[in-house]
Amino acid sequence: MVNVLMIGCGGIAGLRHIPALSANPDACVYGFFDGAPGRAAATAEKYGGKAYGSLEEALADPAIDAAVVCTPTKSHCALTVQALEAGKHVLCEKPMAASAEDARMMIAASEKAGKKLMISHNQRRYEPHIKAKELLERGEIGRLLTYRTFLGIKGPEYASVDGVNNAYFSRALSGRGVMSDVGSHRVDLMHYIVGSRYKRVLSYTPTLAKCKPDGTPIEVDDNSMSIVEMESGVVGLIVTSWTSMSGNDRLTQLFGAEGVITLYREDHPVVVEYVDGTVAYYDFPSNPAQSETLLTDIDALFIRCIEDDTDPFVTGEDGLEVVLTLDAIEESNRTGTWAEVRRR
Repeated sequence: MVNVLMIGCGGIAGLRHIPALSANPDACVYGFFDGAPGRAAATAEKYGGKAYGSLEEALADPAIDAAVVCTPTKSHCALTVQALEAGKHVLCEKPMAASAEDARMMIAASEKAGKKLMISHNQRRYEPHIKAKELLERGEIGRLLTYRTFLGIKGPEYASVDGVNNAYFSRALSGRGVMSDVGSHRVDLMHYIVGSRYKRVLSYTPTLAKCKPDGTPIEVDDNSMSIVEMESGVVGLIVTSWTSMSGNDRLTQLFGAEGVITLYREDHPVVVEYVDGTVAYYDFPSNPAQSETLLTDIDALFIRCIEDDTDPFVTGEDGLEVVLTLDAIEESNRTGTWAEVRRR
């Protein structure tokens, strides 16, 4: 049994991690800490468990084995390093960090402590994405040439416990906007599915609609569009948005020399159209609408890597790859030109 501490008790903890861990027979949501007064106590009352008055108190408790960090991005590094140095395994929400320097500090702290560090890039575990990776790896559409992938939501204010005052709209707390919050999902996913790192990007990340309570534009981007070139030669288009007002938009298409794979088409979650005109359809026991957000087994994989002493499913290095690519996206938007993904 792995006893888990929730660091941050906002929307992402309540909607994803707490329900997933509570349903896992090998895990116990043992305690809660949140910097907002009363939030940890309210969460403990709702789900059961112990509310801690300080993070130091929580991390000093020998009953705690692991922590899940569900706080604004800029706090990920400090909280993760503190938990690792206290001897706790860590599952950190995406994106891993606000800078490559912070991400490398987290990796170094994990290695020094000998504790697991896993990043919660959960979209790798959606069934259509798992099937797409399998189809590509067996050469179902021949050599992959290009892809285009979209991920849009109405905005974090619709899920955050803080509404329009959410941390995602603050550069001081989040570091970046939709390209980080939503874009990190797709940057990691396409790296994983395609099996190649990013080489360079050409990006535009405007603020088009989102405003603060006083009506002024938010401090970060609310839309992001990037042409990406991967080290394998595959070229892609990644579009992410906080202004998809109809709900989630998660369509992905992969174009190969011998066919096209479409994910989350309206009629089937995976469709393969071959160059000879034939079509294959793939369905699953549950075929949710494109707009429906589901729990994944990312928390279960974290618990399993602790119990089995195996490498995390999404490593710190995977998380760093995302941060480095986000750095390039930000540079390209600033300069208006292609930006290389700089790994050193």
